[in-house]
Amino acid sequence: MRKNRKMPKKLSVVTVHFMHMGAVLVTLFAMVILNMLANSRCAQLENSIGAKDKELKKLDEEYERQDVRWRELQTSDNLEQALTRHGLAMHYPKPSQQVRMRADGRPYPGQLSVAKAEARARSAATATASVSTPTRRRSSARRR
Repeated sequence: MRKNRKMPKKLSVVTVHFMHMGAVLVTLFAMVILNMLANSRCAQLENSIGAKDKELKKLDEEYERQDVRWRELQTSDNLEQALTRHGLAMHYPKPSQQVRMRADGRPYPGQLSVAKAEARARSAATATASVSTPTRRRSSARRR
């Protein structure tokens, strides 16, 4: 018969201690590797954020320059110079030519320019209705 061979008790305790130590070391090693990977990824993100931040600052500066340039072009003197440079004879409207509009697109009542425009429209409508077409007699008289 075969003899039941058991490990001595002292040897099994040492093996369990080594197994616990091994598990702790493997866990520690895994934590160190994960920490290194996280630090590497954080450094990459930090560099990417820094590059984007520099690009944003550059775009902000460009926006400010263009905004100042646009404001300079909008001054009345520069607008008049640009109009004359391109051969356009334009002037600012007189106050009587300006129409103030509501948000819904209708003019405010009682404005002088609105009253003049309505009067012109009425007179144009009546003038169109009163104008007659030339008769055939005149055209036949020319033929003779």
